[in-house]
Amino acid sequence: MLKTLGYTAMALCALCLGSCEESQEELKAPGAYIKMPEGGYELEINDTLLLSPRITYEVNTSYEWYLDGELISEEKEITHVSNELGRMVYVFVVSNEVGSDTLRVPVSTNIRVDFNEFKLSKDSFDLGISGTNHPDGFYSKGLIFPTIAPSQNQWRGFGLSNLKNNSVSDPNPSPYSAFAPVAKDSTFMLFRQGEEALGFYFEDGQLHRISTISVTNTSYGYLVMRNGNDEVSRFGDESTGEPHDWFLLTITGYDDLGQETGTVDFYLADYRFENKKKNYIIGDWTTVDLSSLGLVNRVEFALTSSKVDDQGKTLTPQWFCLNSVKITE
Repeated sequence: MLKTLGYTAMALCALCLGSCEESQEELKAPGAYIKMPEGGYELEINDTLLLSPRITYEVNTSYEWYLDGELISEEKEITHVSNELGRMVYVFVVSNEVGSDTLRVPVSTNIRVDFNEFKLSKDSFDLGISGTNHPDGFYSKGLIFPTIAPSQNQWRGFGLSNLKNNSVSDPNPSPYSAFAPVAKDSTFMLFRQGEEALGFYFEDGQLHRISTISVTNTSYGYLVMRNGNDEVSRFGDESTGEPHDWFLLTITGYDDLGQETGTVDFYLADYRFENKKKNYIIGDWTTVDLSSLGLVNRVEFALTSSKVDDQGKTLTPQWFCLNSVKITE
């Protein structure tokens, strides 16, 4: 009887030890994952964001959140509040006795000027002839977009529009329309070049960093370049003997003392390629990187083209559309 009990006890101990070893073998290092846009999150001032990583193996785990090398939380989730412009990188560490995993979570706080606070009637534009929301032009999120508008024909600088038309056969395209799609209830800025230097500036007189703008051609400009008109031949017209045409937007930054900080060139159309299949006219909203301008108080635009008359006057319509400005500092 005692011998039988002894065997039973030994069997139970072996079973227990086997279970313990099996449990120890099953314990795994945790993994962490968070779904976020490429390059990290982008928010605006006063936005909040819950940072909630998914854990692949959540047994005996501990959590740590770091910012600038300092431990800020030991909870699984934290809430970010965008109080000021700039970029920060959170570091999340999940661990147990077997191993750990680390996540880097970049969060940028920007100001995105998209002009959607301006409410226009359907299929319309506003050049500021009847007045604007600022003495110098249109004001939006700290930026002034000057307009000079004694009359519609004499207008230059900036204006508002929600018109769109991407028909390549329209015989009378509007210069106040964007060729690129425009979302419902959205508004964009028109720009028409004058003889004077024109651009936008920060109302506070301080230095700021602009990361990007988004631009496209007007419907009128697009079709003049594509098809030509009574005044100028189409881009790439071999019969002119000079088919390598271009339409260039030059963006120049200035600091608070009026000193130039840099320039960025962006071709709204380019027909200079040896491979003609690469020739293009911008017909979508296209992002232009302005980070190389550094800290600026004012940004000016200049439009030039290969199409000029005998006096050097540009024949390509000197207009373009702007639908966003991203300010990061």
